[in-house]
Parts: sequence; structure tokens; C-alpha cells
Amino acid sequence: MKKIATTLGIIFSLFALNSYGQNINAPQLKFEYACLNESFNSYEANFSFTDALFNSDNTFYIELSDKNGNFDNPTVLKSVTTENYSYEFTEEFSFPESVAGENYKIRLRSTSPAMVGESTAAFDAFFVPNVALVLNNYDDVSLCGNSSAILKLNDDVAAEYVWYKDGALHTVTTENQLEVTEPGDYYAEPYYGNCTGQIYSNLVIVTEGESFDISILGNKSIEACSDTSVVLEASIDNENYVYTWYKDDVKIEGLSGYAPQLTLDAETNNYGSYMLEVTNENGCTSASSPVSIEQNKSTVVEAASPLNAVIIGDNTATLAIETNDTTADINWYKDGILIEEAYNELSIVVNDEGTYYAEVASASTCDGVVESSTFNVYEPVSFTAEINTQNQYKSCDSQSVVIELSALKGTLSNDDVITIDEGFFHNFDMKWIKDGKFTAMTDASLSLDYTDNGTYQLELTYEDQTFTSNEYEVVLGLPQMSVNISEPMSCVDAQAQLSATKIEGAVYTWYHNGEMVASGSGNTFTASETGSYEVEVSYGGCSTISEAVTIEQDTEGLISVYPGEEITITQDRTVEANATGGDRYEWIDASGTVVSTTSLMSFTDEGTYSLIAYIGECTVEKTIEVVSNNVVAVPNIISPNNDSINDKWTLPAKYVNDPDTEVVIRDSYGSTILKTNKYDNNWPNASTKTSAETAVYYYFINKKGEDIKKGSITLVN
Repeated sequence: MKKIATTLGIIFSLFALNSYGQNINAPQLKFEYACLNESFNSYEANFSFTDALFNSDNTFYIELSDKNGNFDNPTVLKSVTTENYSYEFTEEFSFPESVAGENYKIRLRSTSPAMVGESTAAFDAFFVPNVALVLNNYDDVSLCGNSSAILKLNDDVAAEYVWYKDGALHTVTTENQLEVTEPGDYYAEPYYGNCTGQIYSNLVIVTEGESFDISILGNKSIEACSDTSVVLEASIDNENYVYTWYKDDVKIEGLSGYAPQLTLDAETNNYGSYMLEVTNENGCTSASSPVSIEQNKSTVVEAASPLNAVIIGDNTATLAIETNDTTADINWYKDGILIEEAYNELSIVVNDEGTYYAEVASASTCDGVVESSTFNVYEPVSFTAEINTQNQYKSCDSQSVVIELSALKGTLSNDDVITIDEGFFHNFDMKWIKDGKFTAMTDASLSLDYTDNGTYQLELTYEDQTFTSNEYEVVLGLPQMSVNISEPMSCVDAQAQLSATKIEGAVYTWYHNGEMVASGSGNTFTASETGSYEVEVSYGGCSTISEAVTIEQDTEGLISVYPGEEITITQDRTVEANATGGDRYEWIDASGTVVSTTSLMSFTDEGTYSLIAYIGECTVEKTIEVVSNNVVAVPNIISPNNDSINDKWTLPAKYVNDPDTEVVIRDSYGSTILKTNKYDNNWPNASTKTSAETAVYYYFINKKGEDIKKGSITLVN
């Protein structure tokens, strides 16, 4: 029991300790600043905390700020897990070699509980590389006149450099070089804060030299005959100076350092541009202006054709010159070899690539042989072909397209790339490839439609050399589809046959009123319902849909009613109607009662009746209007003033809606304004116009072609 009590006492003591607040103190550095290098990078600091111990799962992290002292993204120098019960401990750690600044700080952070301690004061930390800094390649410098010189270190190892002149601070730069304009003793050291001075450069002595000008005596352009020599002479002759001669910007080798004169034979290989460079005892250098030496000739030879030409296949190139010396001998050369058959020709036709020129040998001693410009004749060593569509093309939208050899380029032996004109295409054997297989087409272009869809390439062969163009996929849309009703739907056969354009391999999807009803390879469809039909045709990844067609059962004119669909009855008269064209009938009054099931129906009461006639699979419905008419005489005066009294010319019932009775009305000029076999007591209407207060019209009533009634009608207001 005593042991248990002791253990519980320890637990409660620990709980009591952890219940108080904790604090991590600022680390105590055992160094003033960190100057690390490849052989040394070990530093120590004391760490401490107060008030309470940390949990057993806690980890301490020693963190380094950035060079500005910010801990937004700290660098972990070391993690510690064994000091959770130590109020004070010392740790050794290393800095990353990227440190370079004067405001670094260190702090201690814990994880259980999570806390961040105070940070140290700012300190310098720099990585000092173990390098040898060489200034200006150990060479001293002489300043000539008002010139300047650049002193540059062989390596860039710091963000700033401190430069010294004659042992005193001269300047600070952010680059590893310095422009000097004054004589003195110069050296540099990289700036590393408190670590500065551990590495520095060699000493470079800058002296002040005397500047001078040098030139080549005589004219700047010299013309010489072939049997003379030319002497170029420097304007300064000093045996202590170094003379360097250049021809066409290339140093002339084999001359001594002291060469104030240069003697040249006036030969073709000595013609050119010459320049002299002289260096004095102090290292100052001066360069002359160039002097050109040309052949003194009166014979003029000029190119009369392009200097560069291309030959392909049976195509040739013509090379030509012009000269003012008609007595001179002309010799042509190819690649330095005489072309004997071209003697004394001003132009030659060639079919081989190479370098050509002509020599014109003048009788003049001074002129000698005048060489023409060089003609270069090339034959491409390789070709690149590109195929494309001739006109604007859109996949699955365009219905036809022309694919062609759109560009042919040749690479010459000098790596130039030229465009081959269409006039040269006949020199190439062409084969079109579709989906990896050769076709029988050999022209430079192809006209394609949807049946030719695929991936195309063009293979070209030239002098046993074969090359292939880029690939080009062609996906053309289908032609416009149309749906034909080959067999319409009748009342006897309630089916219609639809057909669309036949495309082998296509999929036909049929729609009825917007809903799919069939899909497959068939281009025909049997419709058993009326409505709207259309077909979508898919082939080769493209599809098109037809315009809709409507299928109806045409019943117009199948059923006839005599005397008509508007029947007029009188008080003492029964009118019998007869329906024809149907298989069976139903007459229905306004209350929905079937009043007759035969083709005949007797009307004694006015009202609206329905006739339903059945023909095979069809049902035809007609509306019959029965009205009363008690008029006994034909009126000859009416007043169409819209007072509902005597507004219309109303005839007795025996003349109204009778197919055998024709009613004709003419105006006073004899023009017919109404002629009908179904007069419905509705004249005059809104379109009838009168030109006087009282208008007179004339009527004629005919029965089966015979006049039975006629007279006049007066319209009064």
C-alpha cells in the first residue's frame, strides 16, 4: 500500500507541474557569427525552458530564420527528442551552405504542447568557399590615353565585392568586375559581413600608357597590274613595337614581330583588304584603317544570270557572263576543272550541281586573266513534302474536298531550304497512300467525298530516293438525306413505306414524332402510324439527319353529302340528306344521340349534326348545319346598315345550299360579283362596295341550266 501511495504521489506531482504555464527562453549562442566552409560547420547554443516539463512525445526543433530575421518559412537545423525533462541543455548543429546575410536568428519550437520560443538577437552567417580568386588572369593593365579597362574575377562567389586601390577602400560593387580609369594597384575581396577577409584576389597593377595612331601609308585603294608588286608601309617605324598584319580580317602568319613593311606580288591570291595592328612598349595598341588591293584591269566581266541555280530531274540551268573584251579567250570551269567544250562561250547550259566560274584571258598585260563571279548550281539532297486540303475543310461538315501536295521543299548541300515550284513536280513519281495502303492515284491532287474518308499520305520518289509526306486525316460529311414516301398510307392499307438514300455500311436510325423507332443498316422503314418521320444516317464517324416528312391518311373528298353540309329547312318541309363514299355511317344530333345509321338522314329541326363515316381503317367526320328559312319570296330591296333588320339578301329555302341551283348577281355595269351553287344567304358582305346612295344589282337563279328566276336588288341606306 505504501508503494502505491508513493506512485500516486509522483503522478499527482507531475500533474501539478504540468498544470502551470510553460515558457521557452531565447537560445544562448556560443558564437558571435558563423563563418562556415567546406571543412568547418559545427556550432553550439544553450537552450532552456521554465515552469513545467514537456510531454514524453514532444519534439524540439531548432529553427533558423531567413537572412532578414523572418520565421515565415524557417529552416530546421536539428530536431531534439531526449530533452523533454531537462530545463536546460546544449545542442550542436550545422548551418546550410546557402546562408549569406547579417540578420539571421535562431529559436526553439516544441510540438507537445505546441509552443514557439523567443528568438536570439541577429547575427552574421556566411558560407565562405575555399576558392582561389584570380583577378584579370594575373595580367597587369596599361591604360592608353583616355581609355578604360575592365578588371574581372574568375569566379562569382558573393552578392557584393569590396575593391581596394593602393591599399585603401575604393568601392563596393554587386558584380565581380570593375571598370578602372586610373592607374593604381587593385585587388578585391568578397563581402561576407564579419566573415569578410578570409579570401581575396591577387594584385593587378594598372599603369598609364601613351596612346598613338597608326596608319598604312599611301592610298586606301590600290590597283596593281599582274606583273608588278605592292609594298604596304606603316606610318611609324619603331623596332620596339610589335607589328601584326591582317588580310581580310585574318592574321597573316609567318611574319616577325618587327614588320613595318609588307611586300606583296600583284597576284590574284593577294588581292583583298589589309589592316595593320601595332602594340608599343607600354602595351597600348592601335589599329589602322583598311587598305584594299585590286587588280588594275580595264576588262569587265559581269554575271548575266543568277549566281545560284537549282536543277531537278530533266531541268537545266543556264549560266552566263558579259564582258567588254570581245577579243578575250573564255574558259569555263566546274569545281576547278576546265570544261573544254565550253571554250569561248558567254553562256553554258548545265545539268550537274557544282561550283562554276569563267576566266576571261585578256591580251592586255595589266589585265591578265579576269575571273567571273562564282555560280553555284545545286541539286537538293533531300525533300520534304506537305499535303493539305485545297479549300477550307471542316470535319464531318464539308461534303467534298480536294487534297493535294501543298508544299514541296528541298534541302541543298549548303543546308539552305528552297521551295520547289510546281513546274518541277513532273520529275517525281507520286503514289497516294490511304490508311497505310497504296492506292492507284498518282496525281498531285485528289478529289474526295465521304466514300473516300481515311488517313492519307503522299509518297514521292526522285532518283531512287523515296520520302513520305505528313499524314492527313479526311473525314467528310454525308450528303443531304431525303426521305421519300414510296407507298402512302391509305384507308385500306394503314401502312406507308419510307425510303432514304442508300449508303453501303451506313446505320439508319428512324424517328417517329422525335422518338427512335428503329435502327440498323436498312434504308427503308414501314410506318404504321400517322405523324412526323425523319432518319439519321451515320457513316465513318459522321452523321446527318433528314428533313421530316408527315404521313397522313388522306380522307379529303372520300365522303360527300347531298344536298350539302349546310341544309336549309322550312316550317312545313323535310329535307333528306344522303351520304355517299363510306362503308357505314352514324348521324348524331347535338345531344350526342345517334339518330340514323344509314346513308340517309331526314332533317325536320334546325341545329348542328355530326356525320361519322367509316371507310376501311379510316374514320371521316363531317359537321352538318341545319337552319330554318321561312322566306317565301325573293326580296328586291335590302338595307345593309348593320341593324340586323333586312341586312342580307335572304332567299327562300328552295334556292339555298342546293347544288343544282346556281345564283348569279351582277352590278349595273354587267360585271358578275357573285356566282355560286351554294348560296348561304350571306350577301352583301364587307367586301361589297357601292358608289351611290342607292345601288341597283341584278340577280339570276338557274336550276339545272335553266333560268327559273331573275330580277333586281336595290341596296338602300
